[in-house]
Amino acid sequence: MYLKLVLFTCIIAFCAVVFSAYARLSDAGLGCSNWPACYEENALKQRLPPKADLTRDHSSWQWKLQNLVGALLGILTITISGYSWRHRKHWQLSPMLPMLLVGLMAFLSVFGILAFSYLTRPVIVIVHLAGGMAMLMMLTWLLLSQLKNSKVPLVKASGLRVYALLGLVLVIVVIIMGGWVSSNFAALACNGLPLCNGALIPAMDFSYSIDNAGLPLSVERLTTIHWMHRAGALVTLCYMIWLFLKIMEHKLHRIGYSILLLVIFQFSLGAFNLTLSLPLVGVVLHNAVAMLLLVALVELNFRMWPKKE
Repeated sequence: MYLKLVLFTCIIAFCAVVFSAYARLSDAGLGCSNWPACYEENALKQRLPPKADLTRDHSSWQWKLQNLVGALLGILTITISGYSWRHRKHWQLSPMLPMLLVGLMAFLSVFGILAFSYLTRPVIVIVHLAGGMAMLMMLTWLLLSQLKNSKVPLVKASGLRVYALLGLVLVIVVIIMGGWVSSNFAALACNGLPLCNGALIPAMDFSYSIDNAGLPLSVERLTTIHWMHRAGALVTLCYMIWLFLKIMEHKLHRIGYSILLLVIFQFSLGAFNLTLSLPLVGVVLHNAVAMLLLVALVELNFRMWPKKE
């Protein structure tokens, strides 16, 4: 019962993160054909002080459904926490991680209520994205811990443990950078592949302030945000290929091939989306594959974790 509950909650969390990306990206008017004119129009609206932004509307069916899924996740995490606390001795269930999940859901709920009155879109997007990833990672870890009786192997490899953790951190950073790109409407700031606006290192401006509400960012700042994400994706691709080779040395073929295929597919999706001027379906799929890669790396780190005797 407990295992099925955790599995179901994990699936709902994955769907919630992906659907949240869909709601956010569709609300941003992604795929507009007259960029950067559409960027200036959307950014001017989205970067206004929240209280002064009377046009910001979250009553669409996407946002309503997202709120319902969030409420369902809250109920499920409370149920998991209550079950683990009640049966902590009989089933040897640790309530610590489920209670952290409840705390995270409470924080995200309060933040979601208050944030739109005080914070700008980029900050809200990053906090929600980071919270969604943390929730998915914790649920995945909790699920894997419940599969110990199903012979999930734990590999004793201290060296690979460090590399696996570094890979997880790298993917988290790149995903957050991707959220920063979309929340600042910088997805089309770089034209062309592999060059950006005809140059390997285009004109950029690394200064950034979140309090310049109502003012669209300069093209140079947008280019910087996009270019950093693109460079991070390339570094991640190279590192994951190297990590794949290290994983294969330890005979973890399934997880190794899963990570390799996911990262190559993810990199290809990014290039595909840029070529087709960011179709909404392609970008949402880009977010979904990123979450699958995150889950695969959590499993790898779980397998590297030292087993308690």
